[in-house]
Amino acid sequence: MEQLNILILTLQTGEEVIANLKDHIEVVDGVERKICYNMIYPFKLEEIGSSQNNEVGVAFKPWKKFSCDTSFLISYDKVLNMCSPLPNLTEEYKKAVDALLQTLAEQQQ
Repeated sequence: MEQLNILILTLQTGEEVIANLKDHIEVVDGVERKICYNMIYPFKLEEIGSSQNNEVGVAFKPWKKFSCDTSFLISYDKVLNMCSPLPNLTEEYKKAVDALLQTLAEQQQ
């Protein structure tokens, strides 16, 4: 299984996005160089409901809801910061990815 690098990114737009993040590498002048990030299965995080007992509900919405693509290149300068999600958020993200992949498979039939 491919190693996952699931991170929460704060974008320049203020959006909070969770994604499997990779470096995008291209050959430039015969040398491999990191050009930008590749966000794989990005979801916008939105808080739902009221916070009770320090718990908050989270909605996972596709970052590009009108696209069938599952990975997007993003410039380094568009990312303000990144951090590791809480373990339960990581598990919910994986479920959201599975649901997205199932939906895309059904749409192709």
